[in-house]
Amino acid sequence: MEDYPHLPEYADSFIVHLQKKDRTKSTIKRYYYDLLDFFAWVRVIKKTDDLRVIQSLDTLTLKEYFLFLSEQREYRTATSKRVFTVIKSLFFYLHTNRKISSNPFNELEQTLKEDTQFTDDDFISDEEYKTLFQTLSSYEGLTEKQQKYRHLLIKRNEAILSLLYQYGITLQEITNIEMKHVHFTQHELTVINKKETRLIALDDETQQLLYEYKEKIPEVIRPRVYSSDRFFIAFDYQRGTYRFDYGKYEPKPLTVIAIQKMLRQEVRRSGLREGISSQHLRRTAILNLLKEGKDEEDVQLWFGLKSNLTLNRYEAYLEAAEVKQ
Repeated sequence: MEDYPHLPEYADSFIVHLQKKDRTKSTIKRYYYDLLDFFAWVRVIKKTDDLRVIQSLDTLTLKEYFLFLSEQREYRTATSKRVFTVIKSLFFYLHTNRKISSNPFNELEQTLKEDTQFTDDDFISDEEYKTLFQTLSSYEGLTEKQQKYRHLLIKRNEAILSLLYQYGITLQEITNIEMKHVHFTQHELTVINKKETRLIALDDETQQLLYEYKEKIPEVIRPRVYSSDRFFIAFDYQRGTYRFDYGKYEPKPLTVIAIQKMLRQEVRRSGLREGISSQHLRRTAILNLLKEGKDEEDVQLWFGLKSNLTLNRYEAYLEAAEVKQ
């Protein structure tokens, strides 16, 4: 598509294929953006979207993408099904044209139908979290350039990890936090999900991490007090400082993709099992609150869940765990 970011060549061929089949412009545009989003995620997970990477994608990896859409993006079922159809169509096209040897969506459809219950692997244990948290301040496995500026990023990354694990905040919610949402005096944080707002009380440790991170940012580019400047901002390794958008005259926000990449790198450095993500941290936060005996309605409000039906899988997991004991 002209004047738009490019899809990989093999995906662009798929779009041309749709055009030749006289699909409407609105349909092609929808397919294009759904695929653009998918490949951005693939590049975070696999570092590249080359065809050889697509050829190696398995059912488990693809399942993680759709869990990401439902649990982090909080897509409605109808929207997730639409995206599923788009990506499934791409893989069918690639398989038909012998670009890939097998279509993982055949198995994925059956897996998603059968896999309705949580297992231990869907959560992160206390020990795994401690190991991951400690890795954030470690210099082991970093490049020389990363080591040089690591001290500037430790508190930022620790604050993000704490918000994910202790409070189950989504990645989108984290990137939406503005300076005016962090109430240091009241020990509170305003969390906004689309148009819905909730207020959470911060524990002393998380509050301190947020404060120390903010103070590490040079004052001239630091998010301004009580402003709409994004609280978590991107870092420029080339210049060795946080990014500032001089066009908008505000700090450059950290993106969801950047946080995903950071988490993936830290999980790898920590030596923990592959695949641990922000979803594991959020699920564990929800599970821990239910373990404490909180009412489902309170848990739903705390995490900004659209429906208490979401909690059924957690309740089933807890009941199964009790039976095992």
